[in-house]
Amino acid sequence: MYKLNGREDELTVNLSVRVFPRTFGSQGEMRYEFTQADDLVGVVSVCEDETSYFIHFLNVMPGNRGKGYGSKILKMLCQMFNDKPITLELDKGSPFGIENLRAWYSRHGFVSTTEDLMIRQPSISRIQEA
Repeated sequence: MYKLNGREDELTVNLSVRVFPRTFGSQGEMRYEFTQADDLVGVVSVCEDETSYFIHFLNVMPGNRGKGYGSKILKMLCQMFNDKPITLELDKGSPFGIENLRAWYSRHGFVSTTEDLMIRQPSISRIQEA
C-alpha cells in the first residue's frame, strides 16, 4: 500500500526494466530505466563490486513524482540486489532536502553510516540481527 493524496490506495504498477551498461562513470556501472507503457518513469545507476552495490543516483521523472513510483522502484532494486549490502550517498543539493531523503531511504531499510552515506543490509542479515 502507498499513500496517495492522503489516503491509502494500492498503486498498481507494471514497470518494465531495461538495463544498459553506462558508457561513462564508474567501471561496471549499469543504468536501469523503469517504464510504464511507453512512459519513462525513473532512472537508476548502480555499480557492483565483490562485496556490495552502490546506487549512484535514483531519479523519478518530474511528471511522475509524488505518485509512489520512487518507492516502487527502490523496493524493486532492494529485491533485485538482496545478496549484498546496498550503499548510497545522499545528494546534499537535492531539492527535496537531505533530511527528507534520509527519512525516505530509512523507511526502505537504509540506515545512516555517516552524515551523507546510508546502507541497507540484505534481508537475511537483517533477519539474523533481529
